[in-house]
Amino acid sequence: MRDTAQPEQYVAPDPEPAGLRIMSVQPDREHAFVEVIGACGQEGVAELRQRVDGLLIAGARFVLVDLSAAGEVAPTTNAALAAAGRQLTRRNGWLRTVGHDSSSAARYEASLLDLFTMYQAALHRGAVRSGAGETA
Repeated sequence: MRDTAQPEQYVAPDPEPAGLRIMSVQPDREHAFVEVIGACGQEGVAELRQRVDGLLIAGARFVLVDLSAAGEVAPTTNAALAAAGRQLTRRNGWLRTVGHDSSSAARYEASLLDLFTMYQAALHRGAVRSGAGETA
């Protein structure tokens, strides 16, 4: 007689802390978006830094981090983002944040022009993907 395994045994555990979701999108080689949803404690900061590092490795030069739905943010979040921002500055790029009211992050706050630049890059990339020979 065979033992049947319960489906729950094969479900991979969520790698992110409970209540935290970090999503990243790179619409083209140079631009990237990162969104943080939920409380971002120490483990969340490590995950955020890992995501940003992955984007740096992938060639991103302009990174927009949306913290507007982040809720509580660990104090080390600003240090991690500032370190990534310095790396991007050396590449003639930038890291900007949206939605976080910390005074140390304020100097990295995204301007409307930054947001528009990212939006244009995403639209351009979408038009290139959607039409092999089509006009958007």
